[in-house]
Amino acid sequence: MRLANFDQFLQQLKPLNDSGLINTLGVIATFAAVFVALLPTMWKWKKRPKLGVLLKAVEIKHVTGNQHRQPEILTTARILVKNVGGSAALNVRAVVTDLYIQTSGPLSFVWRDYGQKTLISSDKDLPAGLSFPVSLIGRYQTTDFDTGFILGELPRISIGTAAASVSVGGVTKTSRSSPPSPRMLGLDDSLPAGTYIVRFVVSANNAVPTTHLIQMQVGEAIQVRVAKWREQWAVQKADWYATKGEISTG
Repeated sequence: MRLANFDQFLQQLKPLNDSGLINTLGVIATFAAVFVALLPTMWKWKKRPKLGVLLKAVEIKHVTGNQHRQPEILTTARILVKNVGGSAALNVRAVVTDLYIQTSGPLSFVWRDYGQKTLISSDKDLPAGLSFPVSLIGRYQTTDFDTGFILGELPRISIGTAAASVSVGGVTKTSRSSPPSPRMLGLDDSLPAGTYIVRFVVSANNAVPTTHLIQMQVGEAIQVRVAKWREQWAVQKADWYATKGEISTG
């Protein structure tokens, strides 16, 4: 009796099978099972950290002098590294990888062998939706002392009437020359006045690295903006000239 009922049930399904409906439902069920299995991975990918940058207005800070300290002017151009993703970015770092200097025309740049410059160390985590400032270039001036334009974070500098000191990473260097030179204090070489483009990479242990091109004009003041497509094309051209004949293609 049960066998007869089962045969009758199969006979009722036969038109559906012949029309392909059952095969279609089987395919849908397979895709549904795969989707459910991949759902945690897809959710993790959607909530992954994503790093972006924003330019901040150039900051100019004036410090009044006294009998022990000279008047100071600190000019800094900063960028904001922001996590626009849905989870924390671990060990965020920003490194200047290339520097280009403008030569004759407005769209004529040449690559300069400046060396990589770490803007932020690799020990900072950045929660989702938050950001922190990073110094791109700065200048420190007093009556008798001028660092010039230096890439990255300026160290803590103290220029007194009798001595000058620089604190970098907990190590303090002191010079009693009057006035001291930046080289005496162990500062990086400054950039001459001009127009530059810097390429820097922002990355994290669990985020895809992003590359950014920033144009800087330094002189009496500092002006920064994101490089437009014309400048990006000029940088690509400079890269081609810089590596022409030096890369083996096998």
